[in-house]
Amino acid sequence: MNSLLLSFVALLEAAAPVPAPLVVPPIAVSVQRPRVAIIDSGVAKTAELASLVSAEYDMASDPVRAEFQPRYDHGTMVATILARAAHGQVDIISLRIDDPAGCPAGANPPCQPSAAPVASAIRRATELGVDAINISLALDKDPSITAAIAEAAAKGIRVVLAAGNNGYDHPGNLGPARAAYPNAVLVGAIDAEGQPWSGTNRPDAKPEGYNYAWALGVKVPTAAIDGRPVTGTGTSFAAPLETARFLSSRTTASK
Repeated sequence: MNSLLLSFVALLEAAAPVPAPLVVPPIAVSVQRPRVAIIDSGVAKTAELASLVSAEYDMASDPVRAEFQPRYDHGTMVATILARAAHGQVDIISLRIDDPAGCPAGANPPCQPSAAPVASAIRRATELGVDAINISLALDKDPSITAAIAEAAAKGIRVVLAAGNNGYDHPGNLGPARAAYPNAVLVGAIDAEGQPWSGTNRPDAKPEGYNYAWALGVKVPTAAIDGRPVTGTGTSFAAPLETARFLSSRTTASK
C-alpha cells in the first residue's frame, strides 16, 4: 500500500506542469560615440554619412545657409574619410566656415578671408565638448585663431591640423600647433608606398615644440557631396586619418 501511494504521488509530480523559466531581458548598454568637429566647407548628409553627422553650424553667414547643403565637396570628402577610418564609430559635428561669396579665381576651396568665423568655429567646438577637432585648412596667422586652438587643447581636446601643401621643408599651421602643444598634431601626406608626397609640407629637421604625423594623403578614396566616389590628394585628406587613429588609440587606452 505504501509503495502504491508513493508511486501515485511520484506520478502526480511528474505530470504537474513545470513553470516556465524566468526570462530576464538583456540590459541595453549605450555606448556614446566619440564626437569630432570638422571645421570646413560644410558636410552633406550622403547615404554614408546620414546617421553619423548630428549637427551643422554655419559660422560664416548671416542669415545662416541651409544645413548639410554645402557648395563645395571638400568638407564632405574629409568627413567621409574620417567616418570610414573610424569604422562608423564617430559622431560628426560640421562647423561651416566657407565664405558665402565663394573663392577667388584660381583658389582652392574652402576659402575664408576673415579669421573671425574660423576662431568662432573652434570656440563653438570647445563649448560643445568634442573629443577632437579636425582642421584641414591653411589657417591665417591670426592671434585669435591661435588663442582659440590653445584654449581647446587646454581643455583636453585633440586638435588635428593639416601641415599644408606647399612642398616646404617646414610645416604650415605651425603657430597654432605650438600654442596647443602637446595636444595638437600636424599631419603630412604620404603615398601608398609610405613615401612623402611631393607637395606636402614636411617637419623641420629637428622639430621642437610640436607634434608631426604622417598619413596617407595621395589618392585617398572618399565621396563627393552627391555621394559619387572620388579620391583626394593633399594634407587635407591625410588629417582625418590621423584624427581616426587618435580616436582608436583613445578607445583602446580606456579599455
